[in-house]
Amino acid sequence: MNQWDALKETDLGEEIAIADLKRESRLICGGVSWPGKRPGFAVVLAMHPEKHLDSYDVYLLDEFESFDMRQLVRQCGVLDFKYRPKMWIGDSRNDAAARFINEMNDERQRSDDRWRRRRLFSVSRTMMLEMERLYQYILPQIKRLLDKDRRQLELRDSKILNYLSMIDSAEIADLELGDYPAIEAIAFAVLEMRSRNEDYEADSSVPDRYGQTYDPLGNYR
Repeated sequence: MNQWDALKETDLGEEIAIADLKRESRLICGGVSWPGKRPGFAVVLAMHPEKHLDSYDVYLLDEFESFDMRQLVRQCGVLDFKYRPKMWIGDSRNDAAARFINEMNDERQRSDDRWRRRRLFSVSRTMMLEMERLYQYILPQIKRLLDKDRRQLELRDSKILNYLSMIDSAEIADLELGDYPAIEAIAFAVLEMRSRNEDYEADSSVPDRYGQTYDPLGNYR
């Protein structure tokens, strides 16, 4: 049984060989949605290296939820060290989250551990946050990826599945950011990963503020 098949049989958050996972994954990414009507939610995902159907399968590695903003940010930091994702996707303009992130990064910079000082936590904003009808976009996308005949998203025993089952189709048009942070977090991460991968395969590059270029998977050229 290879590592990817084994992931389907293990519990979320179960200890795995991170070095092997990083070497075999096309991309590892985190997603977070801050607390709203329901607890805030954080996820970490890995993209399989081999193509399946029109893209690559994505596996949920770990998740965490909490109404406590500081606790959620801190746990994002724990997951960041554990899985070392290339990026975190979410709402970078949340003032409360930004304060707690700055607090956590200040502590890292004061650490005696050189690697800890260098690995500062940050969240990259997704254009999905600009949508007026966010759920009318993300729910069909997630359900398509979970289709049993064309599955490209492995959630295992995730709480996200319970949240998906709670939504009545008649209410989708009225749902707003913060209504189901678990669904938002997984959508931000997996849809952004797939989008960036498509850009990567098209061989595009993006200049950073120093004039260097990096591919959409976050690797400098």
